[in-house]
Amino acid sequence: WIEGFRRDHLEECARLLVATFNAEPWNDEWTLDTAKKELTWTMGVPGFVGLVSLDEGVVAFATGYREPDDRREVFYLKTFCVKPDAQGTGVGSRLLGQLREHLDKGGVNTIYLITHRGTPAEAFYRKNGYTVNPEDIVMTYEWSA
Repeated sequence: WIEGFRRDHLEECARLLVATFNAEPWNDEWTLDTAKKELTWTMGVPGFVGLVSLDEGVVAFATGYREPDDRREVFYLKTFCVKPDAQGTGVGSRLLGQLREHLDKGGVNTIYLITHRGTPAEAFYRKNGYTVNPEDIVMTYEWSA
């Protein structure tokens, strides 16, 4: 079943985030502490929306926030995570569908996200109707502190 993301989901979702994004193809360097900080920060953003898929614990979760743009409100999908052994079972697609329904009821009809090109995540989002926006690019600027 799917329910709203609550504070009592934080620990389990943080563990799932670490296990998922520290593995291939991401190879990130999350710790339990940094994952909890990221999720706690996102929960505090005005317009926060989060859902968890449960089956004897958290199997997947989605967090992000609604934000206004020039014509409407859109949703930024900040973190989407499915347990590796549950990937390919449909749980992620069901969670995305529930998220769309939830946002649609609130007047949001656009979701945007950032993911790595050429990964299983890109293929998953494309399968679920997401496209690469031809007008926008992601740019970064880094410096050593």
